[in-house]
Amino acid sequence: MAIDSSFLEALKRLNFLVKRRVSDIYIGGRRSIKQGRGTDLADHRGYYPGDDFKTIDWRLYGRTEKLYIRRFEEEKDLILRILIDSSASMDFYALGMRKFDYGGSIAAGFAYIALNNYEKFSSALYSDKVMDVMPVRKGKNHFFRMIEVLNGSEQEGHTNLAACIEEYTKMIKSRSFIVIISDFIEPIDSLREGIYRVARHSEEAVLIQVLDPGEVELMWEDDIDFEDMESLDSRRTYLSPAFKKEYRGRLEDHISSIQGICNEAGVDFFSVRTDAPLFDSFVDIIGGRMRR
Repeated sequence: MAIDSSFLEALKRLNFLVKRRVSDIYIGGRRSIKQGRGTDLADHRGYYPGDDFKTIDWRLYGRTEKLYIRRFEEEKDLILRILIDSSASMDFYALGMRKFDYGGSIAAGFAYIALNNYEKFSSALYSDKVMDVMPVRKGKNHFFRMIEVLNGSEQEGHTNLAACIEEYTKMIKSRSFIVIISDFIEPIDSLREGIYRVARHSEEAVLIQVLDPGEVELMWEDDIDFEDMESLDSRRTYLSPAFKKEYRGRLEDHISSIQGICNEAGVDFFSVRTDAPLFDSFVDIIGGRMRR
């Protein structure tokens, strides 16, 4: 199982959110000024040869005997682009859902909002390379195709966010809101490079970290054989209270470093655990975006 079907059903409860435009949820209804027809008049500027005569404000000409064109504020939709970590470490679970299932369900939640607002969206998987890139489209068929891709994917390989973002941003040709879902357990230098590149190539971006409670709390006791799911290296470790305390401190420092980089780059960051109710985590993320 990859996507929680009960979560998809629960998303219908989000009607109070999805009735709003995706741009309202993501970027607070950011608007741009464009000449020509629109919704609200923003300002005027002088006419230049080649401008559309239909945009001339003839009433203003009658008062000033000078040609001015009208410029309107126009909402410009963002394209939602979702990247989901499909490396081997996302196959992990100790309690509840696999990290990939949890993160993939959150990805489906974002796509669901776009679907209900007739917005375009795309998704892709990544590990040390970008895979299964879906075209930018809208509609139910596109949404269910995304679900099929997630359900049929395999979690393997190791992560390299910097390399994947460099590859992925070359595909971006339009204003985008980028969502990246991963455990972000990789060297901080790679994360820093990837996060700053995301910030440069997006209008808005959010990173969502998915962690299993087992890897956060080290719920096991005594001697344990740990295997790195990406490198397959193994090590026998005695889980003493001192070891657990040091491990927890290093994990918290890593998460704090990611948060600091995101703050500097202007990217939102959320960290969720797979033992938290999926619907509640998703609403918290969306609510956090709207409050910002």
